[in-house]
Amino acid sequence: MSLGAVEQLFYDVSTKRNSRAAFREDATAFAEKYALSEPERDMVLSMKAEELFEYGINPMLLMGFWTSVNGSQSMPDYLSRVPTLASQLEPVSD
Repeated sequence: MSLGAVEQLFYDVSTKRNSRAAFREDATAFAEKYALSEPERDMVLSMKAEELFEYGINPMLLMGFWTSVNGSQSMPDYLSRVPTLASQLEPVSD
């Protein structure tokens, strides 16, 4: 698996207007430019935010990608899909 390739795709879509437009126009063709495994490609193209989070994608990068593709009005949907960071932390013993 190539976590770095997924994060590079997300960074490009989040920060480059032409990449964002290309992804929106034909996400499959855009994703082919990156060295993604089949499971990664499926998570990206299906916008499986919860799986991408669990896979280890940087949460801020994932959020930027999500809103770049879906618009800022989609933030409540994004937040309902992604677990909180607190839910991923181990309790600290005294």
